[in-house]
Amino acid sequence: SLTALLEGLYDGTTMIPDTVTVELRNSTAPYSLVEQIKILLNSEGQGSGIFLNAANSTPYYLVVKHRNSIETWSAVSQSFTSNVMSYDFTNSSSQAYGNNLILKNSKWCVYSGDVNQDGFVDVQDLNQVFSDNVNGNIGYMQSDLNGDLFTETEDLGIVFINFVRGVERNRPPGFMN
Repeated sequence: SLTALLEGLYDGTTMIPDTVTVELRNSTAPYSLVEQIKILLNSEGQGSGIFLNAANSTPYYLVVKHRNSIETWSAVSQSFTSNVMSYDFTNSSSQAYGNNLILKNSKWCVYSGDVNQDGFVDVQDLNQVFSDNVNGNIGYMQSDLNGDLFTETEDLGIVFINFVRGVERNRPPGFMN
């Protein structure tokens, strides 16, 4: 089981449910991908899935990826015991590699704003959200960070603030694509 809240979708009390991809990666460089699954995080940020290639007592990094959020790694590698692993990113910034989480009303959240999924919240993300806002785009889109099905100034604000903060993904040293 996994608990993770997404900054843009979390209002400080509940989260708009959405899917994330969860990767298991080897615990040593180059951190090869072992397996990935897609799970639904509910309104409390909780989700679960089944990894078919995971081995008990073998350490893995957990990586959470979302359509418009920063890729976030577990702080340290984790192991399955009796085919079960639980991890909660929300109780401390130290749960993420490099403390790469943002506090929102007492819960730690995965940063939102990496709309183009390049690992950085930058001017390209800002331009995409601005353009989608100006064009009046609606629906389930990369640029809709708060999950209300509209790309508007609230989404633009999230990207802008995280751009100013210099938000980017943090990975262990020696990671190779």
